[in-house]
This record gives sequence, C-alpha cells and structure tokens, in this order.
Amino acid sequence: MKTICFTSDRPSAAGQITLAPLPMLSQITPVGNAAREPLRHILLGSPAAVRQTIHLLHRLHYAETLLWSPIMTTEEPLIITPAQGEAMSLLRKYL
Repeated sequence: MKTICFTSDRPSAAGQITLAPLPMLSQITPVGNAAREPLRHILLGSPAAVRQTIHLLHRLHYAETLLWSPIMTTEEPLIITPAQGEAMSLLRKYL
C-alpha cells in the first residue's frame, strides 16, 4: 500500500509558508474503550463520481474501498428514513 503524506500551509516565524505534515486519521481518531457509534455514509451522484469519491476517501485513509456496497443505479426516487432521534446533514459538492 502506498503511503500518502498530506501537508498544510503554515507560516513560519519569518512569514514564509512552509509545508508541515498533517496527522493520519488513525492518529486523530479516538481509540480505546470509548463506545463506537455507527455512522452511515450515502454517496449520491453519477457512478463515476461515486467511484471517484470512494477512492478519494480510501486515499485519505478514511475507509477501505471494499467496505462500500457495490455501486447501484436508482431508477426511482430514493426515500431515506432515519430512525427516531437520528440526525442528518447534507453536503452538496460539485466535482
């Protein structure tokens, strides 16, 4: 597996911008005995955009590509019904 290092622009004391590595997701995700809460991710878009996003999330070390369900096309409107007390947030992004 190829390791990817992410960088962030941070100004130095002299006002110059230097590149500093960002922590891996595993370094900022709490571990231990904390209760794990399930979170459902739904990607809606063209098959190519969904596939591209799955691979991006894999490169960011967020989720393995094999954990996603097979890509399905929807011919009819999709109704999402959250369970009682669940919350939802939507982000619309154009690739």
